[in-house]
Amino acid sequence: MGQLDGVKVVELATFIAAPSCARILASYGAEVIKVESPKGDDLRVAGRGYFYPPADEDGDTAMDVQNFGKKGIALNLKDPKGMEAFLKLLETADVFITNNRVKSLVKMGLDYETLHKKFPRLIHASILGYGESGPLKDKPGFDYTAYFARGGIANSLMEKGTSPCNAASGFGDNYAGIALSSGICAALYRQAKTGEGERVTVGLFDTAIYGLNWLIGANEYGSEMPMSRRHTNSATCTTYQTKDGRWIQLAVIQYDKSIEVLSKALGIEHILQDERFATYAAMLNHIEELVDEIEPAFAKKTLAEWVDILTEADVPFEIVQTMEEIAKDPQAWENDYIFKKEREDGKNIYFIRTPIVFTENPMVKEESGRGRAPKLGEDSTDILKSAGYDEATIAELKANGVIVEDK
Repeated sequence: MGQLDGVKVVELATFIAAPSCARILASYGAEVIKVESPKGDDLRVAGRGYFYPPADEDGDTAMDVQNFGKKGIALNLKDPKGMEAFLKLLETADVFITNNRVKSLVKMGLDYETLHKKFPRLIHASILGYGESGPLKDKPGFDYTAYFARGGIANSLMEKGTSPCNAASGFGDNYAGIALSSGICAALYRQAKTGEGERVTVGLFDTAIYGLNWLIGANEYGSEMPMSRRHTNSATCTTYQTKDGRWIQLAVIQYDKSIEVLSKALGIEHILQDERFATYAAMLNHIEELVDEIEPAFAKKTLAEWVDILTEADVPFEIVQTMEEIAKDPQAWENDYIFKKEREDGKNIYFIRTPIVFTENPMVKEESGRGRAPKLGEDSTDILKSAGYDEATIAELKANGVIVEDK
């Protein structure tokens, strides 16, 4: 039995942020019905740009990432009969999730105010670009723009004096999705107690600046972004390159407590006698000078050698890993964070599980049930039958293009 068994979620969303939220709820045991247009979620096309293999009889691996565990129906909501069917789904739903812009929802009659009057216990959950108010409230929002660019993430990650970082597509979307799922769970608790619905919104812009709250708070007092890796907020909390061209991230935050151990591990004990580096307060005035001492030390040994040395010394560090290394990371596999699908072409598709773990009542695993995302409208007939439609009416809706069903 899942944490959200008995909860019904209707999702009208495309791409990543809102669908990722609905996927989390599905992993908690909720029944999630994904509603697509007859053309399908734009993610079905976008996956090609990231070299996901094309959809085949076994499904669409690019869609799987955000849509495991869902049922699928394809409805033409521009047709009154399609909208009628959609509203029937909402009649018995607990949660409605969307990333449609508010102006679009108002035009369709699917905004919170309209739906709250019809279905007062329904939770209306939205991913927004820039929030509910202000001059940008109607501007289209993507994680490239609202999260990475305006939200400051790209600026915070770039090397000072260079170009902005290449945004990791979907990164901000997924964190906004996690945030929205948290709000929905709180609203479900209130719904269970009072029978009342709620509007829950999460903005991509807000998610980004919340993640930067530590840095934004310090900005008035001289902490600046972007930084150079040679001049961060500490010479012992930056990256260093090894002899074989790999990078190591240090995180010696407790400088006064750990600098002796670090200096011995690196073979630069002489810095302990240098008043510029004797204390954390002194080092902050000589960050680049200490980098000049540490950098040559790292360049003398390979990554493998440093891993052994730093691990033995119990120095906080980590390898800057590639996507390929993450997919095969034994720590991730030991914790069941990753699973894979083997394909006939001999390659594997690696998927990441929802990052919340329950001990007594584990989440629904993505491999269970159908083990993939629904094909376009794959469950249209079954979903409409559960909403009270008979076979003759469903056949008529199919014939008129109101619903699409890909088996």
